Amino acid sequence: MSQAEFEKLFISRTRRSRALFDEACKILPGGVAGNGKFKQPYPIYIEEAKGANLRDVDGNEYIDLLMGAGVHILGHGPACVINAVTEQLPRGMHFYLPALPEVRLAQKIIQLMPHLEMMRFVNSGTEATMMALRAARAYRGRDMIARFEGNFHGQHDFALVSTIATGGPPDYPQPKIDCAGIPQSVADAVLVLPYNDPVNAPQIIEEHADQLGAVIMELFSGFGLGCVPGEIDFLKGIREVTSKHDIPLIFDEVVTGFRLGLGGATEYFKVTPDLVSLGKIITGGISSAGYGGSRRIMEKVVTPKDGEWDLQEQIFQSGTFSGNPLSMTAGLAVLEELEKGEVLPYLDKLSDRLRRGLEELAKRSDLGMLVMGVKSIFQVHFGVEKITNRREAMKADKDRAKEFHMGLMANGICASPHPLFLSFAHTNKDVDRILEVCEEVLSQMAK
Repeated sequence: MSQAEFEKLFISRTRRSRALFDEACKILPGGVAGNGKFKQPYPIYIEEAKGANLRDVDGNEYIDLLMGAGVHILGHGPACVINAVTEQLPRGMHFYLPALPEVRLAQKIIQLMPHLEMMRFVNSGTEATMMALRAARAYRGRDMIARFEGNFHGQHDFALVSTIATGGPPDYPQPKIDCAGIPQSVADAVLVLPYNDPVNAPQIIEEHADQLGAVIMELFSGFGLGCVPGEIDFLKGIREVTSKHDIPLIFDEVVTGFRLGLGGATEYFKVTPDLVSLGKIITGGISSAGYGGSRRIMEKVVTPKDGEWDLQEQIFQSGTFSGNPLSMTAGLAVLEELEKGEVLPYLDKLSDRLRRGLEELAKRSDLGMLVMGVKSIFQVHFGVEKITNRREAMKADKDRAKEFHMGLMANGICASPHPLFLSFAHTNKDVDRILEVCEEVLSQMAK
């Protein structure tokens, strides 16, 4: 069965979503609230989500592998979050002024991530990386940042240089603007590094050390590279050269924080940063994020002196909804549930079973299928034998990936050619069904 045939089946099941999409396109560019939410031929519109399942406006049920782009580690609508938020609601939804939940969530995060000594809350992963970069540059007194080709850090200007676009040789990439509207002056202040290159990446940092205000990276690149882990010698080499020159090293853990372990990817890979950006899981499903790190940096450039900020030396960061009591309450409920010790071991075991099942299907298939990922994050690629960096990721067969994922959607598995996630709400029965559908779709693709 071809992509067109999978698409025909999908369209026959989602007529109300199509009608709603046509209506939305008149007022929402692309019919959606963001580029990443658009899918060909149109997205499904969700009516309800519970546990590991979605129901769209046509009444179709799906096993969800998107899980809110990795937010819902406990599943949709976990009782602990609903109960905590329900208790907070009559006390107030938004104050602007500080409240107890903000303090308690920060304390819990710092307890679970000892390398984080102080932190601030913001409203999105984009803000979390943007503010971490600002704090690092203020600390160093340098304008240039270094980032890795293909790593994804959100949608601020510095994040959209060399995430999608590539330029220059693979071992010495040159900055390329990813989309319209970003000044060339931003790209001129970005040094681009080759990911998973333990020789050239540290050397490039060494050559530009006096100019650099920060190095930002993903230890595990999900949305940028397609679930590619950093190799240990490479990660340690970056930590070594940045420590040597006192260049703040920022780990973007928006995706990996509290999923690869209670201490995040930092704990999993055993490499420690100076600053961290967090999001997704710490929100409990209500928009929020955070950044923080060592006391020496946070006190110097974020903490007021005698009740006043010196904005010649310190950063400005605030937000109407930063520290919103509902999102803080929801996030705390999730972390307290994770802290009980049942969720992550169960999730790791279930994810390992799914990944092994997918790898077995890949061996039996002639479609060049590759399964990438760590723990409960994974992605399926086609047409490549390995991916370690952006240049290799670009060689993957994107048309095959779209065909595969359209086949899943048409058969009740909500997925896309991007990182996929399991949650505590998924069961072995769900994994059985996912593997069954994957096998059927691969068989149809091979005809």
